[in-house]
Amino acid sequence: MLDIIVPKKITYFFDLIRFDKPVGFMLLMWPCWFALAYIPLNQVELIHWYIYFAIGAFLMRSAGCIINDLVDINLDKNIERTALRPLTSKKISILEAVLLLFVLLFLSLIILLQFQINTILIGLISIPLVIFYPYMKRYTNWPQLCLGLVFSWGVLIVSMEFFNEINLYFLLLYFACVFWTLAYDTIYAYQDREDDLKNNIKSTAVLFGSLGHKFVMIFYLIFFLIIGFLGYKSSGTIQSLAVIFLFIFAMILYLNKWRLDSKNSSNYYFRFNNFIGLFCFLYLLIF
Repeated sequence: MLDIIVPKKITYFFDLIRFDKPVGFMLLMWPCWFALAYIPLNQVELIHWYIYFAIGAFLMRSAGCIINDLVDINLDKNIERTALRPLTSKKISILEAVLLLFVLLFLSLIILLQFQINTILIGLISIPLVIFYPYMKRYTNWPQLCLGLVFSWGVLIVSMEFFNEINLYFLLLYFACVFWTLAYDTIYAYQDREDDLKNNIKSTAVLFGSLGHKFVMIFYLIFFLIIGFLGYKSSGTIQSLAVIFLFIFAMILYLNKWRLDSKNSSNYYFRFNNFIGLFCFLYLLIF
């Protein structure tokens, strides 16, 4: 039915920007929303900012997917999960992908221009990281760290827009989100670990091997403890600490079921991070 209603070429473009996998853009959006939730202002007055960051996250994540696929076009054909992507399978030409990329970047620029000049400069500083990220897997076992620096950047943008500086607490939130990205993207990387080893592609999954559980738990623990500290600092209530410690305990039990050798298990626990994002957003909103 979809093929009848929507031309096949358009569905390929949707595949190129991972339209059917919204968890990617949500994970880019959540740090922005965490930061907005932590601002001591009437949240109703911030609704338009939530919308700006949601649209911006969708556009930049889509643009990032295209950049990633253009850089990895030769690598992706050797990885089972990515072999049939539109660029690798030549369903979309490089020229078509580049044209769509420019459209997405132009729309992203329109969103960015809604901010003050210092915020715009902070936003533009992230562009080299976005471009360099796909190359990291060729030279370091820590491409997930680079992704964390990029995916958490919205926190710095919010801080600059509302405080005209990188506020200390927002800097803490930024580092918390970096560790969160390290956790969930390491889980994600375990899907491709066998193919990565065969093709000499580097990742934290390759680096950690059988110790993946321990490192991911540490990353999550750092993330939740910082979120808990920020919630306590803002509310001053014991309840905020009780809630975060209960959640940490539940997460430890839950993540113990993650199987490093199962692609389906890794994909499931990766996607579960969208619910973690929702929990942390509501936590910072309440406390």
